[in-house]
Amino acid sequence: MSKKIGRNDPCPCGSGKKYKKCCLVSKSVAINKTISKSEGPVISRLAMMRFEQRLHDDPKQLENMSKEAEKHFDRRDISFKDFILQGWNLNKVRKMRTSEIIEKLNSMHIDFDIEQFKKQAQNYVSAIQLSEDLYYTQNYHAQPQDEDFIWLAIVELWNRIIPERCNIEMIDDLMQEGYEDIGKNNYRNGMEKWEKAWNMIISIVPSDITSVREADEFILHLTQSIFNWCQDFEMESGNAGSEYGSFYALRIKYCHDFCRIFPSSDESIIHNMLRAEAESYAALGDIETADNLFQGLITRFPDNVWGYIGWGDMYRYMKPDRIPGDYDKAEEKYRLGLARCNTEIDVVNERLDDLKKKREKQNYPEQ
Repeated sequence: MSKKIGRNDPCPCGSGKKYKKCCLVSKSVAINKTISKSEGPVISRLAMMRFEQRLHDDPKQLENMSKEAEKHFDRRDISFKDFILQGWNLNKVRKMRTSEIIEKLNSMHIDFDIEQFKKQAQNYVSAIQLSEDLYYTQNYHAQPQDEDFIWLAIVELWNRIIPERCNIEMIDDLMQEGYEDIGKNNYRNGMEKWEKAWNMIISIVPSDITSVREADEFILHLTQSIFNWCQDFEMESGNAGSEYGSFYALRIKYCHDFCRIFPSSDESIIHNMLRAEAESYAALGDIETADNLFQGLITRFPDNVWGYIGWGDMYRYMKPDRIPGDYDKAEEKYRLGLARCNTEIDVVNERLDDLKKKREKQNYPEQ
């Protein structure tokens, strides 16, 4: 029996990427193409489009994935590889002039008028949804390989005609471009894009939505869910802060705003956001504010040991060039967690053992 491939295992195709980011995606996309529209999409149009774009731009990856995808691909008139290479994608549409895009829509018997489009968009937050409601419902004439052009055209025309009116597709672009920048350690550009994406999200989501899960139900079909991305934003803004201290201020504002706007989100997320806010103040040297925030955190979540761990870590890992570590206070916070919590006790004990070693090293320095 062959060994099951884990999501985080190296992909067997030899690409060097994790399975979840390589052939597992191709298998899911290929299977999705065999499902009828009446059953609903398994993968969003945006996620599929980005996946196909990556394959189009990477011939080696396309070749490797084609062998696996053919097992699930249901078209007999065209191979999976040719389907990707000949199909429409956003980059192809972006190379066309606005007049060319509109002319092609008209050639498909799609009635598109710029002024009418501006009025239509006032009632939508998604170009894709607008295309499905108002353009795919027209009696259009198109070959199967041209059907995707319609929604891709509407997405691009929205960007060109009414760029000031943000939509879900713009948010998705900023999210994914931010991931690419951060993957290249370009935190400045990545954080700038993610901050814009966050501001767009809170401008679109109605005020009566108070949890991030509800926000995901309102903003459908993103490549990455807001639930996952919002936690990545918190984590990566912390990583950016360790490289460039100014990003701690962004992290503080983001975490504070998140808890204010989505206060009904999962307790684990709220706890992480509040802890990240406290840690960021500590990293900036504002220990008094950090102390107050940590005290508020453990008061609100007395059974969550990570609040105590974070508070102890603040004193244990203080930067030596600014404030020396206070091992007594660190131990005090860790032991408070031991007394009140029943989980992750081994993590706390590891911290205490490390403090013991640090003290011994201070008392008996190497000769």
